[in-house]
Amino acid sequence: MLGFGFLAKHTIAAFRELSVASLSMAGVETDASFNMAPARIIGLDSDVLNGEVVLSWKPIMKSKLNGYRVYRGKSADNQLIIGGSSQPTFTDGDVVSGEVYYYRVAAVNDLGEG
Repeated sequence: MLGFGFLAKHTIAAFRELSVASLSMAGVETDASFNMAPARIIGLDSDVLNGEVVLSWKPIMKSKLNGYRVYRGKSADNQLIIGGSSQPTFTDGDVVSGEVYYYRVAAVNDLGEG
């Protein structure tokens, strides 16, 4: 249980398994990774500050990354997009004390989500 009565649960975006070298899986750009969706997000963490949920994650180190999409829902299998970020952090101020929220973050490039 986090402060202010918030309980943040997270799921990691895993839309597609990548079949390239481990460097691409870690978000490091290789020749093969120019033609693929970005690697999945790892290290998703949350904190509650001033009544807002602050999400952070490890950045994807690709120059062709368009940004990140953030999803939230009341269950782990039903989440809607709530915003985006160009940085590996997002603040969700539209939360209610005592509610349970599930978050998912996906890296995005021109070919799709990671």
